[in-house]
Amino acid sequence: MAPKDDGKKTLVKVCGVTTPEDATQAASAGAHFIGMILWPKSKRSIDLDVAKSVADAAKAAGAIPIGVFVDETAEEIIAACEKVGIDHAQLHGDNARAALTDLPMKIKAVYVVSADKDGAIVTPMPGDEEKLCKDRQEKLAGAQGWLAAVDWVNGPRRTIDWLLVDGVDAGSGETYDWKNLRVPRGCSRKGWILAGGLDPQNVKEAIGVCHPTAVDVASGVADDSGVKKDHAKVDAFIANAAAGSMEMA
Repeated sequence: MAPKDDGKKTLVKVCGVTTPEDATQAASAGAHFIGMILWPKSKRSIDLDVAKSVADAAKAAGAIPIGVFVDETAEEIIAACEKVGIDHAQLHGDNARAALTDLPMKIKAVYVVSADKDGAIVTPMPGDEEKLCKDRQEKLAGAQGWLAAVDWVNGPRRTIDWLLVDGVDAGSGETYDWKNLRVPRGCSRKGWILAGGLDPQNVKEAIGVCHPTAVDVASGVADDSGVKKDHAKVDAFIANAAAGSMEMA
């Protein structure tokens, strides 16, 4: 499934969704991605059976469900994706990021890096793509170039589909200095996602400053419990993201 075709509109990901009802509401309001936290230590985590029902609801309403992982191994991520029926995995912690090279290409990878309060990215990127390309060209040019091509295709995964930039304390609702944020270009196949303290009040400004491909919200649209979603806040966030996109166009 591809994101809804909204032209140049900034895509929206609503994360930390815990119920099928919240997934349906967010997707129907215009969310392109529905994030489900499958790491058990989060207050918004859900088990795999619930995640399947949330994912089914998201897909039925036209959104792409994404599983969020932190400590899991590649084998655990693959197994969870298969059970839940999803093909997008968000790699949020060191162990999950390290699993990237062992994930099959059929699982779309959302690779998370952190920015400090000044907007400086402090997490290593998934790989030195320039060096990888140079090494590949040298190997392909050799006498065994045909074998190098086979090894490259069948070897460890090196690509990500989305880069997501969050704050150091993910899920805290705290922002960082967007004006200083410098996102490496060309490191992901589909673009980058801005996260970290976004809410209905500031998402329009954030889009105008950062020009992200997508924006991600969790605590910024939660109700008083901090877990379930406030549908009015979800509606406002998506509407204001759309307004920010129109001003940016």
